[in-house]
Amino acid sequence: MNPNLKPSLRMPVIAALKSDTHAADNTYLTGGVDMGAHINIMAVLAVGTVASAGTVEFEQATTDAFGDAKAIEGRTAVDLAADTPVQLSLKANELDTNNGFRYVRAKLTTVGGSVKTGILVLSADAKDQPYAPVPGTIVD
Repeated sequence: MNPNLKPSLRMPVIAALKSDTHAADNTYLTGGVDMGAHINIMAVLAVGTVASAGTVEFEQATTDAFGDAKAIEGRTAVDLAADTPVQLSLKANELDTNNGFRYVRAKLTTVGGSVKTGILVLSADAKDQPYAPVPGTIVD
């Protein structure tokens, strides 16, 4: 960590899901993150309306195409509650790296009703700093 960098450069937005009312009974995904470049990441949600139920979790894959995406062992999806913030942390050493899993993404699942939220995935400890945020991120 370099304390001389602004917090926006030390914890850049590295993936996102647009804030919206996400329709019922669907899955919504952020872009993938290569954990080879990060020690820790965190997904942050500002949850608004939850019509019925919703969850958020990280999933892992061996490539950024996520054709072999699977749950991260020992972790369960977090239930969403209306008008509540959520922070979901992940350490690189939680991945199944012995089998080549190094990419992650956040997954929002809506059940029985819509969920109004967005997801920002932040790098808490990029191996090389400053780490560039996703294109379109406004950094001050």
